[in-house]
Amino acid sequence: MRASKSFILAAALCAAFAAASANAQFVGGPDKSTTVKALLDNGRDDQLVVLEGYIVDQIKHEDYTFRDATGQIEVEIDDEVFAGQRIDPKTKVRIEGEYEKEVVGPNTVDVHRLTIIR
Repeated sequence: MRASKSFILAAALCAAFAAASANAQFVGGPDKSTTVKALLDNGRDDQLVVLEGYIVDQIKHEDYTFRDATGQIEVEIDDEVFAGQRIDPKTKVRIEGEYEKEVVGPNTVDVHRLTIIR
């Protein structure tokens, strides 16, 4: 009898912790956009960034050139992030992602979210 009460109590605690962690969400992040120049001059590896500008060229399948008024940077955008949106070099976009400061090769932004600015 005593063992079954302990088992029930342990199961209830596990369920409570599982429910609490399932509802937890982080909604923070960078609240304002930066520029390509500021990012290249002062960016930290794995820094979350927001950039506004234009995707002006496709380099490879998921690699593109992003440009704003201060410069350009290579960005990686998965097909799922495009989500069927049609974008050309005249379409202003906001990209949110993670800055990848490379030791060898160009610094890039791994884009997690792409929004057309209307």
